[in-house]
Amino acid sequence: MLAINIAKIINKYGYFIILLSSLVEWETFIIIAGMLAHKKILFLNKIIFITITGSIISNQILFYLGKKYSKNFLSFFKNYNLKIQKYRNLILSYPYLFIIFTRFIYGFRLISPITMGIINISNIKFFLLNVIGAVIWTIFFTITGYFFGEIISTWIKDFTKIIKYILYIILLFIILKILFKIIKKLYF
Repeated sequence: MLAINIAKIINKYGYFIILLSSLVEWETFIIIAGMLAHKKILFLNKIIFITITGSIISNQILFYLGKKYSKNFLSFFKNYNLKIQKYRNLILSYPYLFIIFTRFIYGFRLISPITMGIINISNIKFFLLNVIGAVIWTIFFTITGYFFGEIISTWIKDFTKIIKYILYIILLFIILKILFKIIKKLYF
């Protein structure tokens, strides 16, 4: 019964969840979506299209906010101002690679498109590189989930069994410890 409900939820909201995940670039959900495509629960082409679209939209919005509100942003978020100054030279040295691969660098996903707007990278250049980056990021994580779907799902089944036995052992130790305390209080 529970599996049927989960399947209904995935069928009804799966692509919407993928869109939300792509907007914030949560690769875990994109990998899971690839696994679901492997299981024929969702369609791989739809996952890729939605993920690319969401990823492009989110970075374009952040880029626009950085470009439009750079002075306000820098004065309001002083901690980010220090990060922007710190990484400005790195970004300016390799702007194309940075825009394309920033999705893969933890800690740069939010600040990078904003920084690109603040340091005034051209709109068309950012858009084109953003599209390339979104395509690479999406294909990498979706296909990873798709091809490793069977391996990962088998591992999860085994892992679930292992966790279950570990929890039983922990529960047994807790019960034994409580029993020893009770016996100690009663007889010693």
